[in-house]
Amino acid sequence: MRVSRSASQVPKVRGARPAQSAPIDHAWFLLDSTWHDTVWVFKPTNVLEEARPVQLHWNFTLAGGRCFTDDRYAPLLESSRQLIALIRSRSLSTGLAQRASTVAGYFMYLRELLRWMDQAGFTRFADLDAKALLQFQRSLVERPGIARAALAPATVQKHLYLFTYLYRFRSELDDGLRIDPFPGRSHGEVAGVRDAEIRHWPYTPDGVAVALVQGAIDLLVDGASHILRARQVYAEAMASATQHGYGVDACTNAATRALQQAGIELPGTAQPVRTVDDLARLIDMLYAACFVVISYLVGPRASEILHLDAGCVQQRGDGAILVIVGTIFKRQAEYSGRPHEWVAPPPAVHAISVLEALSAGHRAQAGRARLWLRRRQSSGATEWQKVCPGPLVLPSAMRIRFLLQRFAAWLDLPLHQDKPWRLTTHQGRKTFARFAALRDGSALFALAQHLGHRERAVTDHGYSGSDYRLNEEIESGILEQSAAAWEHMLAAPGLGGRAGAEIMVKRPRFRGARLKQDIKSYARLLVDAGLVLGVCDWGFCVYREEHSACLGNAIGPNPARREPSTCSRCRNFAVSVQHRPYWVEQVHRHEELLNEPALPLQTLRIVRERLDEARSLIHAIDEVSKEGKHGQRIHR
Repeated sequence: MRVSRSASQVPKVRGARPAQSAPIDHAWFLLDSTWHDTVWVFKPTNVLEEARPVQLHWNFTLAGGRCFTDDRYAPLLESSRQLIALIRSRSLSTGLAQRASTVAGYFMYLRELLRWMDQAGFTRFADLDAKALLQFQRSLVERPGIARAALAPATVQKHLYLFTYLYRFRSELDDGLRIDPFPGRSHGEVAGVRDAEIRHWPYTPDGVAVALVQGAIDLLVDGASHILRARQVYAEAMASATQHGYGVDACTNAATRALQQAGIELPGTAQPVRTVDDLARLIDMLYAACFVVISYLVGPRASEILHLDAGCVQQRGDGAILVIVGTIFKRQAEYSGRPHEWVAPPPAVHAISVLEALSAGHRAQAGRARLWLRRRQSSGATEWQKVCPGPLVLPSAMRIRFLLQRFAAWLDLPLHQDKPWRLTTHQGRKTFARFAALRDGSALFALAQHLGHRERAVTDHGYSGSDYRLNEEIESGILEQSAAAWEHMLAAPGLGGRAGAEIMVKRPRFRGARLKQDIKSYARLLVDAGLVLGVCDWGFCVYREEHSACLGNAIGPNPARREPSTCSRCRNFAVSVQHRPYWVEQVHRHEELLNEPALPLQTLRIVRERLDEARSLIHAIDEVSKEGKHGQRIHR
């Protein structure tokens, strides 16, 4: 099929008369705009694009001040429209439709190419040869990037995808490339991308994630009912004051008095709901807690969370399994997406019930089932009157991100590397996948199904029980985790455990102004050489099969036998001061167990053994830390 110049023209099919063929629907992805419009408005491809649909402006200016929609550029403009339509319809890697926001990124790259072509005197894509492609790539490399002197290689790589589109689909375009732009080479190789330098979506560090999820669960369990009751008090007070004809300020004062008389406080905190501002803030925190619990314990994308409807929790089988029923939009051509189910733990089910209570009034007012309906512009608690003034919409990803950052500050989350950690909407999904996969690598296919991955690689590798893309992501996470652990062990003042003692004897000494950089480089060298660490809460595993106390194999430790007591007796085990809190907690836990009068004799014997192990490790950590610090003072 060939993309033609007019919505009324027909595809050129060999052996068929054009008049008998059905016309091509050029504008299937456009909303309130047509093929030849100066501005293309895309139909939303997920719920996040409802309020602000993606727009492409074809009347951008070129280097000489001319506009791309001028008559002289008409053939190139038509080919460019065909190219963008193809990109919207087909991904290079999967052949599936792409999101409107993804296409907007390609449009930006295309605009840069068109501006360069105008300066260089090219009027058609077909005129671009190998020399011209190289010149364009050099012009990209010379451009300044964000916070760097030149564009990142990964950004250059994204621009180069355009040439593959122009060549691979040249038979469907009026004007395509005549030469293979990268024969026998990948885009990353041409752009100079190195896997170690690619910036991946971050996951939330364990110390921050645990406090975040626990704080969210605590708020939902202990505080949701009190916040909802305060909201009811506010709504009734505002309705009564309005009926009496009070002005805005008088209504707010009446609501404040009603809240103070109700005396509502969150259990276990000094968080009273005394003012209207208190109420508005706590309701926002409740929404943030719901997002955190669903994102970090279930793993949907932000668009999938925000698209959930009331009644989305359903039972499966004999009722033993609860699932969240929703929709996945990624790689879907139309807005409706495809149905999907996520297995839901009890905290996530409770979060959905809180959202249903929070959104009941908004859903009734809007006549929609969406759980995340909010007032378009946040303005205190006025949103929570019995009739919300103003339109009700789904919040944007930016609004949710800002809400998460406020929630992090409200919880006073632990610092990460002496800095506050910035939360984003995708970190919950990434953290969930990493947590699940690092603890059970045998279930990657099930995890891929749960997350809704739908790449061709999933089909190609599905029979072996793994998701290729997810497996790559997890392997990358393992290597990053291992490199960070090596950095810690190379810089730690002391290490305990049998492997820790070996490392202290054999590790090089780093000196000078480049100490941190040298440690980082050496850690990466160890990982690249295959010395990957097992990282857990109670220590590090410098894995060697011949010394494995857990009876691991050539692949790695045995997950069925890997536990603190076994590790503490293993020659592969190393421990540092960062693991001391874990072993201190074990000491407290076992001391409490020894005070239980009903414990059998055999259990008491095991508890005493575990207590001695924990105490000896704490003693070893303290001793090597003192020796390390003393050695550092002598060395200085």
